[in-house]
Amino acid sequence: MKTKTILSIVTVVAISVLAVAISGCENNDDPIPDNKYLTLGVVLPMDQEKGTLRENALRTAIDEINESGGVGDGYEIKLMVGSSEGTDREIAAALAAQEIIIESQYLIGFISSFSSSSTGIVEEVCIPNHFPIISGSATASSLTGVSSYFQRLCSPDSFEANVLAQQTIEYGITNVAIAVEDGDPYSEELATAFQNSFGAGASIVVNFNVDDLDYDAKIAQLLAENPEGIFVSMLNSDAYNKFFTKLGEVNTTKKLVDASYILCDGLYTNDLFLAPIDYILGEVNGHPRNYGAFPSADTTSTEFVYFQEKLYQKYEQEVASYNAQFYDIGYLYALAIQKSFAEIDFTTVEIFRDLVAENIRPVSDEYEGDTQVSPSQGWQTMKSSAQAGNIDYTGASGSCNIDDVGNAVTPYSVFKVVKDGDNFSFEIIKIIP
Repeated sequence: MKTKTILSIVTVVAISVLAVAISGCENNDDPIPDNKYLTLGVVLPMDQEKGTLRENALRTAIDEINESGGVGDGYEIKLMVGSSEGTDREIAAALAAQEIIIESQYLIGFISSFSSSSTGIVEEVCIPNHFPIISGSATASSLTGVSSYFQRLCSPDSFEANVLAQQTIEYGITNVAIAVEDGDPYSEELATAFQNSFGAGASIVVNFNVDDLDYDAKIAQLLAENPEGIFVSMLNSDAYNKFFTKLGEVNTTKKLVDASYILCDGLYTNDLFLAPIDYILGEVNGHPRNYGAFPSADTTSTEFVYFQEKLYQKYEQEVASYNAQFYDIGYLYALAIQKSFAEIDFTTVEIFRDLVAENIRPVSDEYEGDTQVSPSQGWQTMKSSAQAGNIDYTGASGSCNIDDVGNAVTPYSVFKVVKDGDNFSFEIIKIIP
């Protein structure tokens, strides 16, 4: 369970310190600076591979913008990166955001990742201090409509749960046991959403903690009714690596010989390959033994291919889960900042970031008469369009249309884990629009 009481105590102290620190490093009544830069705070899970991959995707966009003249009259966008790592990511992210505010000048807004970290930043930092925030991968349903300052380029957990449930039904699986990472908000919410979507056939739910003394007993409980499918709803590598290791120790038993493995998008990472997962490979009953889903994009679209090439040129990195969303966040912020410069000539930092917050959703949404803008046009063309009138951004992750409660609906990719020689990889089975 989330430790809200501890979070409140910790963040109250942090906010008190912050109020003093801000008075010495930034005056919100000061005008937009003459030294030609603005800052975006970024909080990612830097203890995981996906943190670095998402930062790289974001920096690819920001570097393209800065190298083409920046925003406004030559303002560079700087990134100040903090980490949400820790035993409670909600607390860690809120404190990381507080530190970014203390250490940064001309801070315009935040970018976040996980649902728990986004919740901490939204509740403890962004709403009280009027900072806009965009997440590329926060899927918690509780964040729908939480604030006009918050928006995301992904769908709530119920969308993914429905995709996974329908795929499971399509494969003829009627009996599913659910393994959940204990205490992780994302894992627990997604498991509940899957259970609701799948129905009565998913009645066994077992919570796993890496420190459980009765781990083997919990494995036995999970397999008690000989499930045809095992849904693994876990986010942190220490949790799912131990789970797959322990499950593998009994994989030769009758209870697992015909089992399928349903994987959440939190497992779409190379960290999964550190576990002994050979037993989840192959086929069973004419369908893949393992499969999962994550918010994806049309990988054949001009904008995805453009991003894919730029990311590889810069970092020799293949596009991973949610990378396209973080790339698009960079452009959405730049366009919202540009629109804000176009609407007002002189303002304070505080007023300017409120204006940026108001412009994020309009530059992402399609209205009649809007000029279409995309990264492949080049930043100067996009900037000119934003300066001249209303725009609609389409990026690597798709249309990016953020609705009035802060959500964007994206396509999903269904994937499976495969192995070629000694190397594991993910293979996309199909795209669900």
